[in-house]
Amino acid sequence: MASGYPAWTPHNPSRSKPLMSSATRYPSSQTTPLPTSSLMSAAARRTGSASSATRSTNRPGSTNVDDMEVSDVQTVRDFAMDSTDIESQIYLSVVWQAGQLGMAYYDLDNLQIYLMMDTMETDDFSLLKRALRQLQPENIITSSKQDERLVKTLKEAVSALFEDPSDGGKQSEVLQFLPSVQFSLEISKRRILSLSFPSIPDHYNDSERTLYMSSLVPFECSAMVRAAGGLIKYLEKMRVGIELEDSETRVPVLGLQIFSLDDQMILDDTAYSALQIFHREAHPSVYKAGCSNSAKEGLSLFGILNRCKSQLGSRMLRLWFLRPLKNQTILKQRHDAISFFTNANNIEVLTTLSDCVRYIKNVPRILSRMSQSQASTGDWQTLYKTVYHAICIGDTCRAQPQGIDIFRKISQSFSVDLHRIVTLITKIVDFDESASQNRFVVKPNVDADLDKKKRFYNGLPDFMSKVAREELNKLSDDITECNVIYLPQIGYLLAIPGSDKTEEDFDIPGMEFKFCSNGMLHYRNARTRELDNLFGDTLCDITDMETSIMHRLQNIILEHSKVILDVMEHVAELDCLISLTTCAREFSYVRPELVKDFVIDIQAGRHPLQELCCSPYVPNDIQSGDDHGKIKVMTGPNACGKSCYLKQVGLIVYMAHIGSFVPAEKATVGPVDRIFTRIKSLDSVSVGLSTFMLDINQMSEALRSATSQSLVVVDEFGKGTETTDGLSLLTACLKHWLALGDECPHVLICTHFHSIIHHRLLPDANQLKYLTMDCMHNGEELVFLYQLVEGHTASSYALHVATQAGLPQTIIQRSSEVSELLQHSKPVHRVDSASADTQYKRCKMIVDRFLQLDIKNDDLISFLQDFVLPTSKGQN
Repeated sequence: MASGYPAWTPHNPSRSKPLMSSATRYPSSQTTPLPTSSLMSAAARRTGSASSATRSTNRPGSTNVDDMEVSDVQTVRDFAMDSTDIESQIYLSVVWQAGQLGMAYYDLDNLQIYLMMDTMETDDFSLLKRALRQLQPENIITSSKQDERLVKTLKEAVSALFEDPSDGGKQSEVLQFLPSVQFSLEISKRRILSLSFPSIPDHYNDSERTLYMSSLVPFECSAMVRAAGGLIKYLEKMRVGIELEDSETRVPVLGLQIFSLDDQMILDDTAYSALQIFHREAHPSVYKAGCSNSAKEGLSLFGILNRCKSQLGSRMLRLWFLRPLKNQTILKQRHDAISFFTNANNIEVLTTLSDCVRYIKNVPRILSRMSQSQASTGDWQTLYKTVYHAICIGDTCRAQPQGIDIFRKISQSFSVDLHRIVTLITKIVDFDESASQNRFVVKPNVDADLDKKKRFYNGLPDFMSKVAREELNKLSDDITECNVIYLPQIGYLLAIPGSDKTEEDFDIPGMEFKFCSNGMLHYRNARTRELDNLFGDTLCDITDMETSIMHRLQNIILEHSKVILDVMEHVAELDCLISLTTCAREFSYVRPELVKDFVIDIQAGRHPLQELCCSPYVPNDIQSGDDHGKIKVMTGPNACGKSCYLKQVGLIVYMAHIGSFVPAEKATVGPVDRIFTRIKSLDSVSVGLSTFMLDINQMSEALRSATSQSLVVVDEFGKGTETTDGLSLLTACLKHWLALGDECPHVLICTHFHSIIHHRLLPDANQLKYLTMDCMHNGEELVFLYQLVEGHTASSYALHVATQAGLPQTIIQRSSEVSELLQHSKPVHRVDSASADTQYKRCKMIVDRFLQLDIKNDDLISFLQDFVLPTSKGQN
């Protein structure tokens, strides 16, 4: 840990009492219990004894809050602080005009507005659908006069989110329409320019604000500007995130950022489910199954790769999974960072950064509460720990090679502003006293006037004991004791025991009765009024002065909010890289080589999930593209690992495009723009489509949209319909891709339609290769080797698999007989009718008699009654 910064020390339980406490020598029964923790009192008896109070020692000198230096930093004590994990909520605004799609969304988690520049969008709205799948917005806002095709697409997307008919009411709540005037270009520009960020100086005039905002927002993107304007109007109208605040409070917006989908690889929901990239498991209890935070990540790729130490990192890693990239520059930057961390010489750096990352919390919400002067003592503690460890991360990264992108970004973004923030917080905030008094407490030597008032406040018990003795001497002899107490916001009072007095005896000459509490009569006299005029409400003055210092401190912090937001973004990225590094080291992943050629060459690849569930796992290769062909037709026995192999290839390619290392000995992956899957059918009653229709839709999407850079993974297409039809459809699909030549996508298909090979339904082509899973068959025993080899198999060995599954032997024997008859084109006889020989004899007798029949002269009716009808009755 870098030197020169305050060290964390454990909480000291022997620390002196809070400033507002006092001590007295008299029994507790003589004190006045009031509903406040800020009660200070002193007492005197006729015996002459005086109470003593604990005094606090103050450091000499004082420091103004604006003149603080690093040398003034003092030790701060640590106390546990749990952060609340808040579910992320997205509010998305969409505008489609002149073929240009503009989007803007507000993230309630980090209080920022994200803008997507105008992008050409077609009538199928594929880009919009991708954005909806990735963002999963809480609400979608658009104009009431928007194009009907866009509205229809949005309604279909919303309906897909609520397949349960009971959720029909939610569908109308998600999609919101605003009057078209709210999306006017000029009005939208004015709304964007009126946004107030903590990082914008207050002294900026309109022209300066316009110049500043122009550097953040490309106003030439009219669709994006209109979407942002409608979004801001909706946020203000619905008071998103500030429902319980005053009407003057505006929706907090801490910044604007540009996002894009242009460089992303596309996966639809079917592909995510089929490849088991995400898998949410519901809570087993029916009472908690509907809660938003009850589900957890099950056995999935994200589940095993998410080793992030912070919530920020987990959220960003999920975004990486939802937005795989085809931008090889960014991917190589991630690979470079993981390579650096996996080096054995850099283990210490990895450990130091990992330990610091766990203390980085979600600060944007704290900054929002600061801007509204609602920050709690816990918020100050969280902010301090976050900034302090961010400094440690920055110092560690500056000492590393700046060729690593994440180190360079952290070194440049983590400026000296972080040092100033942590120094000021350390010098000013007394965390122990703040936790004990549940309010903002300032340390000594920050403000001279404040220290003077605190010293006086701490010396009040002795002073009030002296006043109590003087006042007791002035009272009648029947009063044996009295107390002088100080109540915040009330002032100084004289308390006299009065448990044996009636209301008629409450009046004392020269004293004004105020109230009776717990057997004590409280009065105000000339001396207590003199104390009120002389000292005033000391505690309230102390609180006001500390509140003023707090406001000045938080204003300084808000001025540097941009660097804090950069800390959140870059540390989250660092956390993701450390998480992927941890998995790469644990599971023996290797760095994939990203190339420009449209090839996929994986040696000894493994399934990242399957290898954790079975041991040993047999790795397999895949070569697609160049001289190896891009279409692979794979056959093999049932349960030999074909489907696992298909998913393995898809996952390795996918992992390479999120910047992760991959489970293989070596991998060379070219750019892939989309992964299509026909593996898993997501059946649903609300869809109204059969399983085969869903399969056809998935295959149709691959045929229409796959390019030479796409990967198509198909498992058992055509099995949901009649064999001849399924075989014909699969053959036609393969011929379609073969006809594309070099423009053919990477296609991996496994099937049990062996007729494709036996009957040579496909032409010979360099792009087409046949593969099979090797096995050993020795009579009754079948051994799977799970090794991919070139060639094809003659049988799927379904009966052997059925035997292993425990089907009755009679069924398996009958299945074997039928299969043998069908293979040799022989008739299949029913087992519940007469024996085959008897059946054959009857049929032969009918045929012989029919051949002897004279059609012109013999009686046909008699022939049918004597031979055919009796035979058919016997069969029935």
